[in-house]
Amino acid sequence: MHDPAKQAPGTLELVRKFVNTDDIYNDRDELENEGAATAWLAKEGVLTDDWLITADDLVALHDLRDTLRALAAANATGEQAPHGVVDAFNRLSAPHAASVRLDVEHGSLVGFVRAHDGGAGGVIVALAAAVHQAVLTGTWTRLKSCANPECRWLYYDESRSRTARWCSMRACGSVTKARRYRERQRRQALDAS
Repeated sequence: MHDPAKQAPGTLELVRKFVNTDDIYNDRDELENEGAATAWLAKEGVLTDDWLITADDLVALHDLRDTLRALAAANATGEQAPHGVVDAFNRLSAPHAASVRLDVEHGSLVGFVRAHDGGAGGVIVALAAAVHQAVLTGTWTRLKSCANPECRWLYYDESRSRTARWCSMRACGSVTKARRYRERQRRQALDAS
């Protein structure tokens, strides 16, 4: 059970939702095949109706999803992301051409990253741009992967101390703490005998 309140701000929410299409805890993948991926991406507004996800696109999207989850896991531990994971992110996003465009919206200057294609490359550009913006605004390190290895759901850590560890304290936090408690009890019983 995931806490829906832990949504990310702005375009970082797309990254959170994209990674969470692989719901490990409930064994569901909203990008399980080309048709499902096309439907989900179109529903989220990052894929135009005239594009279809191919088998090769699906592999790239799954690789990006796994890479983003690994980057968020590093945020959860407070450690530097492994170089291999950062390299994978850069390798996946590099081939897709994009341009930056500035505009005035509601009296403020805003920037837009636009992909030169609307297919999977455009999706990858949108996700990479969202990560880039989150890094620049300081919100990236708050996007974390649940510490429960059976879950790994991405959530946005809104705590003041930035130390939240689980997507839901009621579900994953309680389960994890109960497991640790039982394990300590077992070890103490073994040590006593």
